[in-house]
Amino acid sequence: MPRMSPDKIADIIKEVALDKIVPRFRQLEDYEISTKSGPSDLVTIADLEAEIELTRIFKDILPGCHVVGEEAVSKNEIDMSLLKTESDPIWVIDPVDGTHNFAHGKPIYATIIALVQGGETVQSWIYDIPNDRLAVAEQGSGVELSGVRVTYPKMSQPLNETRGFISRKFLPEKLKTELKDVLDNEFGNIETYLCCAHEYLDILAGDSYFSLYSRIRPWDHLAGAMMLSEAGGHVRKWDKSLYQPGDERGGVICAPDKDVWNNIYDLLLKTYLN
Repeated sequence: MPRMSPDKIADIIKEVALDKIVPRFRQLEDYEISTKSGPSDLVTIADLEAEIELTRIFKDILPGCHVVGEEAVSKNEIDMSLLKTESDPIWVIDPVDGTHNFAHGKPIYATIIALVQGGETVQSWIYDIPNDRLAVAEQGSGVELSGVRVTYPKMSQPLNETRGFISRKFLPEKLKTELKDVLDNEFGNIETYLCCAHEYLDILAGDSYFSLYSRIRPWDHLAGAMMLSEAGGHVRKWDKSLYQPGDERGGVICAPDKDVWNNIYDLLLKTYLN
């Protein structure tokens, strides 16, 4: 499959964001926000309209492709198992990552796009819409942030003096309760933006150093995980295997190198998983 023009896809993402997402920010009516799996799992008209438009465009410019969109999967219109079984190109779309923020008027949201071929993520885009900040990666060619080639920042200080991302809310209950002291004392500033896109971009920008996720939905993580790997980081699932497009279970740790990854694993997961 010929690779898609990174600039062309970036322009499409920006155009759809400007048309379908930006005008809705802080302008949503109550009836334009609804819930999916629970009261905090929101979807807005911006999510739906942007995904429909991106799906239409991507199918047009890449005949024979498939599209796995977050909202289409939520409505059972498409099956995520395509990522395990399909050899044709597959676009993976999160039209508005950080929907909870978007719906509450917080400018921490983005569009995430990944292109999968033959069971591998071959290209990816993350567009931080409020700040007009774009990251683009191509398999084997590295990653650019705002047009500048970047590498994964190396840690020069201990783990408990660094900044990273762990969403305690989504950790398994046993892990969350039994390791509270470890989280409080062995790590530095850990937080979550409720927007994976911004967390991946913060690491690429050198503002944070690691992340740990317990849910690995493909639209949230395929693009960012690929970018951090392309930037020279050590990205593995909790079982130490590579994170692949068809993976739906387990978690992911992203770290500057294998030593830091193992340190995080030993502190949080070694006892829990064994």
